[in-house]
Amino acid sequence: MPSSYSLSPVLLQPHCTRAEFDAVVEVLARAFVDDPFWRWLCRPEDFQVRLRRGMAAQLRHLALPGRVDHIPGVGAALWSPPGQWRLGLWQQLRFLPDFAAITGLTRLPGRLSGIQHIQQLHPKRPHWYLQVLGVAPDQQGRGHARRLLAPVLALCDRDRHGAFLETCEPDNLPLYRRFGFEVIREDRVTADGPPIWLMWRPPPL
Repeated sequence: MPSSYSLSPVLLQPHCTRAEFDAVVEVLARAFVDDPFWRWLCRPEDFQVRLRRGMAAQLRHLALPGRVDHIPGVGAALWSPPGQWRLGLWQQLRFLPDFAAITGLTRLPGRLSGIQHIQQLHPKRPHWYLQVLGVAPDQQGRGHARRLLAPVLALCDRDRHGAFLETCEPDNLPLYRRFGFEVIREDRVTADGPPIWLMWRPPPL
């Protein structure tokens, strides 16, 4: 790790350099290589290539208009602020070529249906949406998740907003509970897809 390495998250800017952008994509691809959702979403052929493209597309089209906290070489948290998580028509059209490349054309309709189903399960009240929290496998268990989540959870507490996330990884449930999230619903992405848990962190009273 370079000597300039810091445990404090850095806020990735929309006008970031290509090197900064690629570094976040790489660490997220490492973190999600075994994730059930991404294994369901991506066509299995050339999975690593498709996973990186998916992370790059999510970062470019969904996250950078919002907020990205990252620790270089360690992990990143991708957030949508209240009222900004839903994709508009233009965003959907921009995302579609990447989405088709990730899933493969024959699987595209079913994967789109699953994404739409998940979106319909969002809470109606304003909330910060945690799109992605990823820590590289060799960096897990060192408190990095707390460091990555802390800036936005502090904003939630200050502004009295809730926070919401979904996970298809059951091992993540105890982790998120430590930060005040609780399961509000268990579902499936699609009938033949992985289970998914919806978790909510209520605003302070």
